[in-house]
Amino acid sequence: MEHFFKLIGSNMSDTGAVAPEIMVVATFLMAMIFDFALSHNHRQSTGWLCVTGLVMALWLNMKVNHGFFSGGAGTREAFSGMIVSDFYGSAFKTILLVGTIVSVIMAIHAKELHGKNHGEFYLLLISVCLGGMFLCSATNLLMIYLSLEALSVVSYAMAGYLRRDRKSAEAGIKYVIYGAMASGIMIYGMSYLYGITGTLNLYGAEGEPGVARLILAFKTGEVPAAGVIAVLAMVFSGFLYKIAAAPFHYWAPDVYEGSPTTAAGFFSVVPKAAGFAALIRTAFAFFPPHASAESLIKTPGVEHVVMFLSVLTMLIGNLAALGQTNAKRMLAYSSIAHAGYMLAGLTVLQGSDPLHPTDGTAPILFYLGAYLLMNLGAFLVLVAMENIFGGTDLRHLRGAIRREPVLGTALIIFLFSLTGLPPLAGFMGKWFIMVELGKSAHYGMIVWIGLNSVISLYYYMRIAKAVAIDTPDEGNEPKGRTPFSYNFLAVAQSLALLALFVFSEPVMNACRKAFAGLGN
Repeated sequence: MEHFFKLIGSNMSDTGAVAPEIMVVATFLMAMIFDFALSHNHRQSTGWLCVTGLVMALWLNMKVNHGFFSGGAGTREAFSGMIVSDFYGSAFKTILLVGTIVSVIMAIHAKELHGKNHGEFYLLLISVCLGGMFLCSATNLLMIYLSLEALSVVSYAMAGYLRRDRKSAEAGIKYVIYGAMASGIMIYGMSYLYGITGTLNLYGAEGEPGVARLILAFKTGEVPAAGVIAVLAMVFSGFLYKIAAAPFHYWAPDVYEGSPTTAAGFFSVVPKAAGFAALIRTAFAFFPPHASAESLIKTPGVEHVVMFLSVLTMLIGNLAALGQTNAKRMLAYSSIAHAGYMLAGLTVLQGSDPLHPTDGTAPILFYLGAYLLMNLGAFLVLVAMENIFGGTDLRHLRGAIRREPVLGTALIIFLFSLTGLPPLAGFMGKWFIMVELGKSAHYGMIVWIGLNSVISLYYYMRIAKAVAIDTPDEGNEPKGRTPFSYNFLAVAQSLALLALFVFSEPVMNACRKAFAGLGN
């Protein structure tokens, strides 16, 4: 009994480490009650309540990790080592919270959601964000799995939210089927991992290797190489599915096209960022960059596997996007390609600098921040265009810049940044990844990223041509006006992309500090 009360006391003292998550839960509960109390015509107020709560959670996220922009306050384990509060997790949570705030504002004025229990959609967005935040902090494979499932199950409901729309219903069903398959494979691998190592903790106590005991068991001959490969493949399959990387990418195009446009933009950023946070943390647990090569690891084989997945993901995403005529589906394939660019950063598991071995993968965080602004910005404009012109096919976007000059110009800026053209943050994201690849002599990967960027230029410019050059179709008259919040967000995100280009080095230094504690 004494141990029980001691454990309760310990858990209560750890609640400060999850203050942002508690704020998100409080926002969810208040919004649910508020939505029930309001009449149908005033439910947009629920959205603004959610925005307010998420902004407070964002502030708490920075406050929990004191000195956020100067490098954080170190690492703090919580809840018996199930999660950890550190600068790395806080940085990824910032991306999740900002992405959710923008998505809620998008949903407030999205016509396709009106009249369909609009308030419930805000709650689904917040729920996915909460699952992603725990995923960013989880240091136990069971906690990782539960967080991933909490994030995924709510996403299925979002994909099929437009129940009377055939494509939306199809998107929900496909998302469930692919998600269940990836989830089952992942938990099966975790069960084998526990049987071999006797632990689910990423990091062991007092310098013990944690789940990396699997690698030690291989080095001592207790487990054959085939067993190690099978376990690692099953465990990491769930992360590859969540970030829409090959060969677990098949769900993305149909799900993005069938989902509400707001949900598609949200899927392209928030779950992907959470998936990368967990993937990188888990990869560094299995292959710690701070460990001596003699005692634990040699990573070239692992890096080659990641390199192959990166190359395959980039190629599939960009080539498949070339033939699309729907901008939403085109951006879905683009999202797959960008997962490949970010995976390229993970090919440098141990950086070239032995004093800062995690610096090689730090550009992934910078890239995700830029990707949040440019990709969610593109979907923001698509939501507005869908409100005005009734669709997201290229024919609906023809001549849009003449009718909506602010949104049309912003969309072109977002597309330039997605291509990787200066002077925008998308260019710097690819540049930092290629610099680290060059330091590790992965010159082929640099060439491959360049070639894929050239391929992507074609389909991005197809959208830009439709918006800026093509003549509008007769009869496709605009319906309604664009709300101020859409124009404000489009301009703000465009300026942020330019600012990230100008101040890229200080931001990149903060990303390196966020990664510095991994693998300790």
